[in-house]
Amino acid sequence: MYRIIGFAMLLVLFGTLTAQRAEAIPVFAHRYGLTCQACHTEVPHLTPFGEAFLANGYRLPGITPKPAFPVAVRVETDYASAGAADPDDVKGPLPKTIVNEVEFLTGGSVGSRGSYWFEPYLVDGGFPGVVRDAWYAQRLTPDGFRTPVVVRVGQFTLPLPLDPETFRETTQPYAIWGQTAGLNPFTFFETKMGTELEIGNPARELAGTISFLKGADTQSGLQRLGTDTMATIERDLGDFQLTAYRYDGSRPLEGLGFNNTQYFTNIDDRFWRNGFGAGWVNAHTEINAVYQIGNDSSADVYRDALVTSGAFFQVRQTLGSRAFALARWDATNGPTFARSVTAGAGYRLSRNTRLTLFETAERDYTGALLHVISSSFLFAY
Repeated sequence: MYRIIGFAMLLVLFGTLTAQRAEAIPVFAHRYGLTCQACHTEVPHLTPFGEAFLANGYRLPGITPKPAFPVAVRVETDYASAGAADPDDVKGPLPKTIVNEVEFLTGGSVGSRGSYWFEPYLVDGGFPGVVRDAWYAQRLTPDGFRTPVVVRVGQFTLPLPLDPETFRETTQPYAIWGQTAGLNPFTFFETKMGTELEIGNPARELAGTISFLKGADTQSGLQRLGTDTMATIERDLGDFQLTAYRYDGSRPLEGLGFNNTQYFTNIDDRFWRNGFGAGWVNAHTEINAVYQIGNDSSADVYRDALVTSGAFFQVRQTLGSRAFALARWDATNGPTFARSVTAGAGYRLSRNTRLTLFETAERDYTGALLHVISSSFLFAY
């Protein structure tokens, strides 16, 4: 038993190689002659300079970028002490290390107002992957315009108060953005195909987005039903940030059944999700909270309506110039109530490497308390 525990601890510390998603990939540092720390404290967390660079379409005013190899590669090998095993394993969750993700990332500016991003996965979750983000954005207003207007087309991550994956620093995802309702497969974690219009600068005025999206979910097996819409508003007030969002859509549930059995048809689930976020940043502390509520008109075989809800509260503390600590509480409520607490820390070993260690305590569907220890070593080039 002691040998097993010791081996598990070694795996926790050294068993994971990961390069977390970060749209400000190292190629931008090469192009502009910067260090990674110009845009990040610890990758993928953005500095105010990095946020401005991203919002400006990967540009630095008055500076011409240098030629650089335009593609970065990310390889992620994950270790978890429990909960990462095959869900069909009747013996229960066991320690497991897998090559979780292999992906390529490229992005940049086009002309004076355009920008693009392309992120295909070669491996995702240990299986052959697909393209996550692939979009082109064009700013319609001139430089320095008080109310900028940007249109984005393609497949992109939804505009949430915090990015569900790109800048998430924990291996544990945000529960509310992976939450489903009954037989409706929609989640905020998945990217969507469509068009997005972004209006305004939240630091100056009330700003927001409106998106028109394909009414379908990748790999769900459901046919498209109309067009989904999403609207957001945001306002920055000094150290505070306030956001709100609403998503509306429909999903045809015909043909779905347990064990691939078709036993009902012609059920259309109209659904909406409302969310409200608040953030506060001051010196080395950052606090974020989001509450979400949803409604589905026909979430199951009996055409029953379903109300879902959830929230998270996250605190991040920078410790010196290289380290950070983070703690988050997640809860979701639907057919069942689930909650978890994730806490841990990370340390930047060099300009483009980082080691993190997190523990998540969560209740499984039986109500039993499960502890999951995960670790990652990040290398970015």
